[in-house]
Amino acid sequence: MQKVSSLMEDYFSNRPRSKAPEGVIFENRNNDIPVVPKKKAWEHLERPDAMQRLFSFENAKELVFFLEDIIQMQEEMRHHGKMLVDGLEVLVQISTNVVSRVTDLDVEWAAKADVIYEDIKSARQQ
Repeated sequence: MQKVSSLMEDYFSNRPRSKAPEGVIFENRNNDIPVVPKKKAWEHLERPDAMQRLFSFENAKELVFFLEDIIQMQEEMRHHGKMLVDGLEVLVQISTNVVSRVTDLDVEWAAKADVIYEDIKSARQQ
C-alpha cells in the first residue's frame, strides 16, 4: 500500500511552481482561452481577433452610467461589443464580426468607450 504523501511528493517539494504573470486574473492553462490582464489600456487579442479592456468602477451608480452610455453609443454607431459585468468591473470586447477581425470601426468604438469612462471618472472627482 502506497501512502498519499509519496504519491504527491512532487507537489509538496520545494521546487518553484510556475506563476501567472503580474496582473493576470487567472492562469492560462489552455492556449485557446485569452488571458485577461488587469491593465487600463485596450489590448489586442489574437484568438479571437478582437480588442478588449477591463473597466473598474467605484460604485454601482458609475457602473450603470457607463453601461447606459455604452449601450446608447452602440445603437448610434450600429456596432456592438461584448460586455461581461463582474461586480464593479466590466470586461469589454470589440471586433467586427462580419470580417472576424479588428477594423477602424472597432478602434473608433474603443476610443468612444474611453471618453465615456473618462467622463465618469472626472465626474467622480468633482
